[in-house]
Amino acid sequence: EEQKLAVVVAFMMSVCWISFIAGELLGCLAALGVILKLSPALLGLTVLAWGNSIGDLVADVAVAKAGQPAMAMAGCYAGPMFNMLIGLGLALVMRTAHSYPSGYYLHFHMSIVVAFGFLFLSLLGSLFVITWSRFQVPRFWGFFLI
Repeated sequence: EEQKLAVVVAFMMSVCWISFIAGELLGCLAALGVILKLSPALLGLTVLAWGNSIGDLVADVAVAKAGQPAMAMAGCYAGPMFNMLIGLGLALVMRTAHSYPSGYYLHFHMSIVVAFGFLFLSLLGSLFVITWSRFQVPRFWGFFLI
């Protein structure tokens, strides 16, 4: 009984620490963006996106090396999709609920269009290349996506 309580408390503490450290890193990154006069959208497309993807990369490589390449491929697409649908969706719902009834105005940035274009082309290209090669990912396509 005490061990279960200790596990739950340890889990909650690890969530708190991760949230605290992530908040501090975001604050440092925002300050760096202000100092270097970089737009928040540019920082989100580069530094935050790369940092957010490192854990997925390590997990997908470990799964592929463990002999489950199909699961690793599914993780490459399902992990970011889950992050976007749940993470972004939940954040936007909370933001619009906070500013209700006026709604939330999402500022337009050209970098958002560029990011969407690259995402769309990479997903569409993956659909065509993987289908064309009989659902086996060619080596050149992996290098191209990187």
